Amino acid sequence: MENNNYIASNENIILDEDQKQIMLNRIESHFEDIFTDMKIDWENDRNMKRTPFRIAKMYVNEIFAGTYNKEPEITIFSNERNYDQIVVSGPIAVKSMCSHHFMPFYGKAYIGYLPDKHVIGVSKLSRIVDWYARRPQIQEELSEQIADYLMKNLKPKGIIVFMKAKHQCMTHRGVNDNSEMITSVVKGDFSKNNSLKTEFFNMIRGL
Repeated sequence: MENNNYIASNENIILDEDQKQIMLNRIESHFEDIFTDMKIDWENDRNMKRTPFRIAKMYVNEIFAGTYNKEPEITIFSNERNYDQIVVSGPIAVKSMCSHHFMPFYGKAYIGYLPDKHVIGVSKLSRIVDWYARRPQIQEELSEQIADYLMKNLKPKGIIVFMKAKHQCMTHRGVNDNSEMITSVVKGDFSKNNSLKTEFFNMIRGL
């Protein structure tokens, strides 16, 4: 692959289709070696003959698509009528991969913002969450990245991101516990005004 730059696990580097294909081919070859080292006869097992290819394709084009694709186009509208109440979207599906053990975590995110001069197309909030989630992540940083992005690009008076998720690195290994992890990030007016936070949590209680 010509682009030899490296990034942190939850950052973004845009690759073209030729670069993705080179990466896919190399990952497929590596997984062939991994299964061989695990003493799995992937070449002759009818269920695993194409598994290295399927894993490579899944990683590059699906699970980690947010690592290699450009950010989604977001539609921002002028707040012509000066709407000044909380806007809430959720539950937004979160599907990500823990960067500590490469095990999935999944759950729901709720986003609230207090508009200033602009409002955002509601579907774009889901696209932003998905773009950041489809990378090797930890939930704390995922929540921060979403909030920072919206503060920078939407420029609201305040933003709050609330997320709860189950982590298979907990449910399927280690402690084998089925609990959820909850994170929240508050910025702007939400960090200064407890009544706004209370209003937000009251709004999402029934969602």
